Amino acid sequence: MSTKSKKKIIAISYLFPNCNQPNHGIFVLNRLKAMSKYADITVINPISDSPLHKKISKFSHLESIPQLETIQGLKVYHPRYLSIPGHLKSIEVLTYRRAVQKVLDEIGYDFDLIDLHWTFPDLPCGNWLSKKINKPFNVTLRGMEAFHIQDSGLRKNIVAHYLKKADKVISLSEEMAHKADELANTASKTVVIRNGVDTDKFYYLEKNECREKLSLPTYEKIILGVGALIHRKGFDLVIKGLEGVISTPGLENTKFYILGAQGPEGDYRKELNQFIEQHNLQQNVVFVGAVDNSQLITWYNAADVFCLASRGEGSPNVLTEALACGTPAVATNVGSVPEIMASEEALGYCVVNENLQMITTKLILLLQQPHNRKQQAANFNKYTWDWCANEVMKLIKGRY
Repeated sequence: MSTKSKKKIIAISYLFPNCNQPNHGIFVLNRLKAMSKYADITVINPISDSPLHKKISKFSHLESIPQLETIQGLKVYHPRYLSIPGHLKSIEVLTYRRAVQKVLDEIGYDFDLIDLHWTFPDLPCGNWLSKKINKPFNVTLRGMEAFHIQDSGLRKNIVAHYLKKADKVISLSEEMAHKADELANTASKTVVIRNGVDTDKFYYLEKNECREKLSLPTYEKIILGVGALIHRKGFDLVIKGLEGVISTPGLENTKFYILGAQGPEGDYRKELNQFIEQHNLQQNVVFVGAVDNSQLITWYNAADVFCLASRGEGSPNVLTEALACGTPAVATNVGSVPEIMASEEALGYCVVNENLQMITTKLILLLQQPHNRKQQAANFNKYTWDWCANEVMKLIKGRY
């Protein structure tokens, strides 16, 4: 596609990677990078700032993020906006907009579309810019937390108000699409497009070779979980179901390997370890800790079953990564999981959220059944980030 025929898109996102946080909002980068084949994309990722930031370890690293960097071929601007940690979030409607405006005053306002990747404070900013340059704005819903339903402040009302003004809404799941429609009557302008998966990084490998690489015995049955060690990820449900799994003939050597560390929502290890000790499951649960993204392919392929027992998700990358490797899955029906699990035959089972008996039963079934992992990987490898980008471009070009 020639440069002249490419649409010029300004992507504004509260979530985006930077030199200090290369995986922060990586799914936004992955989609925009894929879209850059078909559109001319510039990214503005405002960074929160205040006199308090440098004194708080959680935020001190933000100071060294450059005002402009190139990330995987995309030009990314990082202007600063005033944000007081934990207080007065409504002022960010103005400070975030001013940060974006400062960049645009320098680079110009010549864009065909405003593409938002979060709700607050992105939505008010996108609406302001849409009016200023008389161009449409789209927003992508990436998780139930984006609605700020539990927020005691004004953010939930602001989100609902500006969702009504968006020209198009992209939801990663039917679940979020329904919630948006409840709040802002958005059904007529919403399209569900889930995340893609990087099939250059996640693909089928021989299971025993991967186990040898990880020094894992071939006689074990392995259930794999990946994610932050927080309550929402549902690792406790898998651990509680292990008693039923290991009491099943032939599955006595089953182990549950958990890849992940403390997350922003806390650390649930104490509660998990209490249950493990109470039920003598110390030999059946292994906390591996944080694992580099490059090693995940080996772990996915080494496992017999991948389990996502999460109580809430947007479009879980770990599930699509495991499926792309050919690993069958048991996953709860949250976020885009129902759509993912129904996209191809024989991927495993989508189960009811927090239904311990169903999770356990389906894990036992998958551990007992033979599975054509190579065929699954071949079937699933069409759902790339390029596939995702093409779906988004169809919407932008009015072909949906």
